[in-house]
Amino acid sequence: MRVFLLCCFLFCATLSAQAQDTILRTNGDEVKARVLSITPTDVAYVPTTEPPSTDTLHLLATDVFLIRYSNGTKEIVSQPDATAPAIGLGRTPQQMSDLGREDAGKYFKARGAFWGTFGATVVSIPATYGLGGIVAGTVIAATPPKPHNMIVPDQALLADTDYVSGYQKQAQRKKLGKAAGGLGLGLATGVVVVYTLVMIAFSNGGH
Repeated sequence: MRVFLLCCFLFCATLSAQAQDTILRTNGDEVKARVLSITPTDVAYVPTTEPPSTDTLHLLATDVFLIRYSNGTKEIVSQPDATAPAIGLGRTPQQMSDLGREDAGKYFKARGAFWGTFGATVVSIPATYGLGGIVAGTVIAATPPKPHNMIVPDQALLADTDYVSGYQKQAQRKKLGKAAGGLGLGLATGVVVVYTLVMIAFSNGGH
């Protein structure tokens, strides 16, 4: 029984250690932590560092813009100064562009590029040997995602043109990779289908 309880304790402790909140400061820095409390003047947290820390640290509430909790919810603590760069939060245009690329790599999904190219390839194999898939994949990959289709951790980021530009460039790279994957699978599938139909026709003709 003691062994069972010990295992349960270690399991819960592991889950607790993995739970991690993100504190987004008004200067653009991110702090990985476990948030303990929020007051009108103070944010108390324990940093999730390696090796683990048990020290409780504090940030002024005015220095914290937003908190992303480990369960996916968000809480805005304070609004950025209206006189400061609106969404950049102190970041340079290049930093915002890099952030956009990073977020696109994390959040953007290009399922349509894969399946759209796959379908066009399979359908066009009998007539054009898959040329339709190449055309469809090229068109899909060349079209950057619209802002309303961009999955981002904070919608306010879409107001920054450098962020959007960086996001779109990385998203296009992902779409190109997915389209290439769809083309490859579509060609393989189409060849198998055509071969099967030919063999069926040949078998029927031989009787």
